[in-house]
Amino acid sequence: MKAKGVYLVPLLVQNQLGRQLDRLPPELAVKARQAIEAAPAMVTRALEIGVKVALGTDSGVCRHGINAREMALLVKAGMSPIDALKSATSVNAELLGLASKIGSLGVGKQADVIAVPGDPTEDIRVTEKVVFVMKDGKIVRKLDKEP
Repeated sequence: MKAKGVYLVPLLVQNQLGRQLDRLPPELAVKARQAIEAAPAMVTRALEIGVKVALGTDSGVCRHGINAREMALLVKAGMSPIDALKSATSVNAELLGLASKIGSLGVGKQADVIAVPGDPTEDIRVTEKVVFVMKDGKIVRKLDKEP
């Protein structure tokens, strides 16, 4: 993956859906459990060898709006909090070929910004408590208190 510039989008948050494995046929449930258990180690290994890791979700299998949980799982797998933030922003923009427009703040880029109640480089889980959202330079959400 590293040699070919292939990004890893591990979808770790979907692994928290393990409680739904009882609905699968037993032989598929065994394979699914093995994949779930191996996923964090796969991310750790990818980070060790320098594979670019982007943040993503399969929203068809998870509730919309919980993708920030993925950053906490990436940190648990060995990624630094700042790199987890980048996986959701600049790395994703690069992966999509849109780094000149989105993924970081800069002149001529879309002003898409969030604010959280704390320092995500100290506690990545604060990204799950968004209190301010700006989209295209316009405020679309502003809370007076934490959610």
